[in-house]
This record gives sequence, C-alpha cells and structure tokens, in this order.
Amino acid sequence: MSILAAALSGLLLFASDHPVQAWWLQFVAFVPFWWALDVRIRRGAPRWSVGFWSALGNGVPLLFTAGTAPPVLAAAGVMVLQWVLIAVVAGRVLRRHAVLGPLAAAGVVTLAEVSIWYGVPVFGTAQCCVRPLSAAPMLVGFVAFTGVGGLVFVVAGVQALVVSSLRGSSRAHSLGVAVLIVAVCGVLDAIRWGRDLGPVARVAAAGWHGPRSETSADALYGNLFGVAGQQGATLLVTPETAVTVGAQGLAWPTRQDAKSSLGRMCAQHGVAAAIGFWSTGTRDNRLWLLDGKGELAGEYRKTHLVPFFENYAAGDGTRATMTRGEVAIGAMICQDDNFSDIGRGYGRDRATLVAVPTNDWPDIREYHLENGVFRSIENGYAVVRAASGGISAIVSARGEIVMRHDHVEDGDRVIVADVQTGDGVPTIYARFGDLPIIVLALACQFAALWFGRRPQVATSSDRT
Repeated sequence: MSILAAALSGLLLFASDHPVQAWWLQFVAFVPFWWALDVRIRRGAPRWSVGFWSALGNGVPLLFTAGTAPPVLAAAGVMVLQWVLIAVVAGRVLRRHAVLGPLAAAGVVTLAEVSIWYGVPVFGTAQCCVRPLSAAPMLVGFVAFTGVGGLVFVVAGVQALVVSSLRGSSRAHSLGVAVLIVAVCGVLDAIRWGRDLGPVARVAAAGWHGPRSETSADALYGNLFGVAGQQGATLLVTPETAVTVGAQGLAWPTRQDAKSSLGRMCAQHGVAAAIGFWSTGTRDNRLWLLDGKGELAGEYRKTHLVPFFENYAAGDGTRATMTRGEVAIGAMICQDDNFSDIGRGYGRDRATLVAVPTNDWPDIREYHLENGVFRSIENGYAVVRAASGGISAIVSARGEIVMRHDHVEDGDRVIVADVQTGDGVPTIYARFGDLPIIVLALACQFAALWFGRRPQVATSSDRT
C-alpha cells in the first residue's frame, strides 16, 4: 500500500504540471509521499523505495511529454537519485518530533532541490518539483523573500505537518504550526502584491517557429521593427541567435554592418531593442542592447549553456543594462533564466524590466516558460521573452503573464502589450539568494535531532 501511495504522489506532481496543468494539486501531492514514508518508518522497512516509486510516478509520464533528449534524460535520472536520497534521509527525521520532524523532513527536500540546482546544473530551477506554481503568482509572491527554495520548504513542510497531525499524537501542535506557516506566507504575499510598481511600458517580443521567408537580415529586422514601431512599442526583443554576425545569408558580414543597420532601424522607429545573435568571430551567443537612438548601450554573452547541446564559449556572467525613459532594462539569454544568479544580479542592479531572448525546442517550451516566470516574482521586475521554437511572453513585475503566444502552435508573430514594470527595489532574495532558506533547512535538521526522539518501530497492531 505504501508503494502505491508513493507512486500516487509522483503522479499528482506530474498532473500538476504540463500538459494537465492542475497546479493546485501541488498542495496535496506530498501527502501520499509523507504518509508512505511514515508507514515504512513504523514498520522498520526500507525507505528508499518510497522515493524510487514517487520519482517513477512523476518521471515516466514526464518523458512522454518532455521527450528523450539527452538533457531531459539526464534530468530524469537525477530526479530518481534525488528522491531516493530524500526518502532515506528524511525518513531519519520525520518522526523524531511532531513539529520539528516534519519541518526537518521538508528541509531535506529543500536542501536536495537547492543542491541539484547548483551541483547538477542541467536545467536549474526548471527541474524543481514546485515549478508549476508559477501559474499562481498571487499565492507565491513570498518567493521574493525566500526564492523557490522557500516555496519547496512551505509546500513540503505544510503537508508533512498535516500527515503528522493525522498519524501522530500532538495533532493540535502540528496543525497549528501548519496554519501559522500558511498565514505568514499569506501576509508576505499581500505585501508583495500590494506594493507600488513602476511605470507602464509598451513592449514587443518577436518570435517564430521554423525558417523565415526573408532572405536578408535587413529585411527580417526591418519587418520586426516596423510592426513594433507602428504599435507604439518602446522596446523590441528578438529571439536568441536569430541572426548571425560575421557570415553571409540571413546575417550581417561584420559587427559594424550589424550595428549600423540595427542602429538605423532603432532611430527610424524610435524603438530600443534587445537583439539576440550568434557571433561567428568569437564563437559565442550574444545580445545587444540598443537605445532608441540606435546607440549600442550594452552587450551580454550567454553564461549558462545547455549540457550536451551547446559547446562553445560561455560568458562570464557580466551583466548589461540600459535605461529607456524611466525603465531600467537588463537582459539574459535562454538557459540563463533557468538559474537564479544572473536574474538576482539584475534585481540588485535595480532593473525594472529584463529582456530574455530564447531558442527553445517544442517539447520543453511550457516548462521553460513556467520556470522563467519565477525570475520575475523573485526579483520584482517585468520580463519580455522572445522565443523561436517556443512561447513568447510578456510578464508583469508581479509575475502575471500579460500576453503569450505559442509559435509552435500558432505561428510567427510580434506580440505587443503594456506591462507594469518593477519598482527597482532589490528584494530580499535578490540580496541574499538561497542562503537564508539553506540556514533554515539546516536549523530544522539540528533542532529535530537535538530535541526529538528516535522513532520506534511499531508493533503489529500499529502497522496501518
């Protein structure tokens, strides 16, 4: 029975995600996992199988939707090992104390997730089990204080406390702490949701799927700038490596040619731009920030490369910014927004809007967008995402998706929308990162071990 419960937990996590997208299942998905682990502890049975079957319940159907590309297979393999380890380690603390035990177990889940983001950087926080909750920005605004790690701790911890109240002796204490955690998160959400934001900006994001009909870079970008300018956009973002600098064909032969052409288009239409391109001479993936007069205001190199797929020179994380009126603009590229370091840097730089050119592949496009929304919520800035082979989106500084367009399903388009930008105040998470939640998770471990008792194996009459 405990094995079925573990597999059910994994299936619920899968159903909370794409393609079902029942994100609210996140709030019950851990209950079968903790119940199964509690049963195994009481019986003195091996705990690893709870993690194994939970990972299979989530991972196997995930492969049918996300595909079997090498990075996806690597992430799936890591997930199995991760949840086996979680079950083994969390099982040592779960029943040591009615309150501290469940919190320590949630801390184990949190530490495992954070360790994967940094230690096995395949897709960063896009690998996180709570990623689908970006669909409910009003409920997860507190990640501006804690990061996604704090969301993991809350989701796992509250459900562990609920199971403790059902199967333990101190029911009131367990439920009381669970309610307190939810209440604190609600207050933090209200603070973030009710804050004053920056000015509204009209922005444009261009995207497509498959080859373009234009035969020259001037023709392609002339069309894109024309649409953005006609609709009053002040910023145009184009996809990652959408054009090559230093080649022939859909390219510009030299950097100077590219800067001259793009600068002329910016000045002609009065539109600033974030242009993603492949630099042949330096063999790297870059973007330019050009102001409304066509001057080059900043240049950024992609820092986080996709394992197995991208083999070229990575950037060193040096950020690029420019100002357009009252809006402070930063930029990063594709895989960079799967990790929090560059995004937090722009939060500390007081950026109020961040441009994200990206080049996805269809199977992972929904997951990538879901994860990218968290960078907006964590750091309090708007995001303009321009995709090829994926989904372009305009996201408010609260994490609301103002407009999106799936280019795989619905074809080429330049989307234009008014978006609320950020207030330019660095969040707690932008300043301190994952350190506070790591300290909290470790403190829960020590508290459970210090104040708790070693769990006893139940007699046969207790084994339910």
